[in-house]
Parts: sequence; structure tokens; C-alpha cells
Amino acid sequence: MKNKRRLFLFMMFLLLPVTLNYFSPYIIIDGLANGILAGAFFVWLLMFTSSLFVGRAFCSHVCPYGGLQMTVDLAYNKPLKEVSWLRILRNVLGVLWISSIVILTAVNVGSLRIDFLYLTESFVSADNLLKLIGYYVIVFALLIFPLLLGKRASCHYLCPMTILNVIGTKLKNVLNYPSLKLTAASAKCTGCQQCNKVCPMSLDVSRMVKLNNLDSLDCILCGECCSICKNGVLARKVGRKNQYVKEEMIERA
Repeated sequence: MKNKRRLFLFMMFLLLPVTLNYFSPYIIIDGLANGILAGAFFVWLLMFTSSLFVGRAFCSHVCPYGGLQMTVDLAYNKPLKEVSWLRILRNVLGVLWISSIVILTAVNVGSLRIDFLYLTESFVSADNLLKLIGYYVIVFALLIFPLLLGKRASCHYLCPMTILNVIGTKLKNVLNYPSLKLTAASAKCTGCQQCNKVCPMSLDVSRMVKLNNLDSLDCILCGECCSICKNGVLARKVGRKNQYVKEEMIERA
């Protein structure tokens, strides 16, 4: 399952010259400014909707920008450097982006029309030299962050769209309805910390298990920690948080 996920994510990255506009945060704003719901609007709406049920799994299974960073991480494997002010900047950019979408949607609500292929009439995003250059500029910018600051640094410090699945993840955790979650049988944990080494988001998974608190907003539910754990401590399950606490108490007994 792990290799299938990685292969699909890598293929999503390879397809980025075709799909770039459908994942573009700019195309949403440009389209709404002209009274158009572009393809990117529906892609990111789908991402937000999915986060209400599967958290940030979109980042680890579908996002082509995540596929790029995964490729860099597998080749380079540089530890993440913590830069707190960049996280703040990313969140500010995310709020501005969301605010722009809400305001433009409200202003044009009576005249909005759907054009999934807005600015992508040929179906291919990079269909001329100028757009191809733009594609390479974006890829280079996304490469700089993980190369300089470590694993998935573009997710941590650059991506404004992260705010969508963070909000969705927080909602599902607070409302506590059945959804995909990372679970742990902490009594089985030997403290080997192999889970920490493989986590693409540089989380202290071992500590999360020890504290029995696995609801990190940075977790992308990739399942890497589950695959590496030889004792079967970690798993991804669909359910409520209280349900997992009861299961843990039964196992301890």
C-alpha cells in the first residue's frame, strides 16, 4: 500500500504540466474576479470536503506538489528546520487567499458561471512556451524550500491552501464524528522511535503515542509510521476518538 501511494503521488507530480491550472490557487481568484468558477475552485473545494472525513490525506495521496516534495525527500532526506515566522506567514497568506475567495464569491454570487477549463481551453495547463516557463518557475520555487529547510518544507512554510484541510481536520476532530484517524495501542510501544524517522511531516510520533494524543494538524495520514512499526502500535482507522480510548483501555486490561 505504501509503494502504491508513493507511485500514485509521483505520477501526480509528473502530470503537473497538464494539471497545474486545476491545482492553481491563482486561477480560482482570477476566475472569480471574472465571475467564473474555474476547475481549480472545484478541486480545492473537493480537497476541503475530503478533509472533513479523511483529514489531510489529500496531501499525502493526491497533491502533485506533495509528490514533488516526496521525491526530493526520498533523494535528499534533509531534516526539517523549524522556522516559526514562516508558519505564521503561510497562515496569513492562507487567510488572505480564503478571504479573497469568499469576498469575490459574495460579490459575484448572482452572475457566477462554471467554466472548468477556464484559461485551460486545450485541457493542458502548460500548452505554450510562456506557460511552460511558468511551470518551471513554480517547480523551482517549491524545490527551494525542501532543499534549504528540509522535509516537506513547502507544506510547512509556503502552501496557503493548507489552511483548507487544516480547518477541515480541526472540525472533524472537534465534532468527533466517525472519520479517518491515526490510532495507537500505546501499551505495545517499545520507544524505538522508528515512526519518527519515517514521518514525512517530521512529527514526534513516538511522543504523540506516549501522550495518547494523535490529533496533530500536521499529520497527513500517509501511514508511513503504521507501516514501519513492527509491534503494530499504530494504525489508521475510521471511527470516533472516544472509541479508540475504549479500545486502548480494553487492550491494557
